[in-house]
Amino acid sequence: MESLLIFIFIIIFISILTIRFHVTPFLTLIAATFIFGILNGMTEWLVQYVTGGAGRIFSLLGIPIYCGAVIAQILRHGHFIERIVDDVKRAIKAPDMAAGVVGYLLSIPLMCCLTAYVVMLPLIEQMEKEHSSNGRLFYMAAFGSVLSFVLILPLPVVYSMTTTFSVPPSESFSINLITVPLSIFLLGIGYVVSKRLSRGQQHPVPELEGLVEPVMLSIPRWKIWLPIALPVLLITIGYLFSPLSMISDVNIALVISVFASLLLVSEGPRRLALEKGTKNAGIILFDLCGAGALGFVISASSFPDEVFALISGILPVVVIPFVLAVLIQTAQGSRVVTAVITATILAGTDIVASIPTIPLILMISAGTLVVSYVSDPYFWLIQRSTGDSIPTVVRRFTLPLAGAGILIFCCAMVLFVLG
Repeated sequence: MESLLIFIFIIIFISILTIRFHVTPFLTLIAATFIFGILNGMTEWLVQYVTGGAGRIFSLLGIPIYCGAVIAQILRHGHFIERIVDDVKRAIKAPDMAAGVVGYLLSIPLMCCLTAYVVMLPLIEQMEKEHSSNGRLFYMAAFGSVLSFVLILPLPVVYSMTTTFSVPPSESFSINLITVPLSIFLLGIGYVVSKRLSRGQQHPVPELEGLVEPVMLSIPRWKIWLPIALPVLLITIGYLFSPLSMISDVNIALVISVFASLLLVSEGPRRLALEKGTKNAGIILFDLCGAGALGFVISASSFPDEVFALISGILPVVVIPFVLAVLIQTAQGSRVVTAVITATILAGTDIVASIPTIPLILMISAGTLVVSYVSDPYFWLIQRSTGDSIPTVVRRFTLPLAGAGILIFCCAMVLFVLG
């Protein structure tokens, strides 16, 4: 019971530092890690646990996050993003649905839903002025980017779980046979809900700085879409053709993709992409390494045994991954952090053996969506970019994601019963 009480204290500690004092996630998580370890009497090996957990996350996500951050800057400073949005708008006449689709697509090569939203933001603001859609474009772009981010492999949320649970590569990508159709279905549901939530509202369009240049129609279409399509294409080819299986590894696929993307732009955009991409990747990776340290220390403590002994007497074992992910997401707000910590804790228990892989991963992914509130950096990014009040952001961002999380959990339960 002692570790459980310490864990509750750590949740409060993280929430206060994040919400009240706006301390960066890395410092918050590292401080929480040391406090948790010291209070649990783990002082002898604590530093090794902290550095080992942080190092594990860096080795797992360092290359994908860096490459995704650089590709994002190539799309922005090479002015590819304008053509991507324009192409999607031509194919999908509803502008808010087009924003959702672009957000959904961009998260895949960029390896980060926040980065996808930031890259799109100037164009979303322009589209909002053109179509006066009561802010639906902002929320649909965010909703679409989060859906693909938490459901599709090889993005960091699912990738970190398949690696932690030691899922063979031959089985890993079968997850997408379920998650891709599910995410597209949820995107359609989100479009319908978004229109209903914005009915009869007047949306304050913010004035944003740094708008990107107009669409460059002279750029060939294949060149525009290559940075997005190439990682997916390489991974698919490697998965389907065993002699080329090496390129199915997300690290190799993204390294090839980032070099190919750098060759598509001139020296000026290339230099900016490398400079800003490196900076953004560093911030993201430090935060994730802090999460890895906390997850490793928690999993090495008596916390997993205590919480399972408590919860198993109240809740069915099958819902424990979902509930645990919801609690961790509420505490610190990052979906990747939630996936890493939850998977690390569960990996040492019998739950991994009692729940099939796909339902287990879906339950954790669902838990990352249920509470997207003040501890979630995406919540504040949307609030600043839309100019909406906090209750409005809760109604139009937090609640739709929570609904999507519940639907994903229901899907996981159906697969568990059938499987």
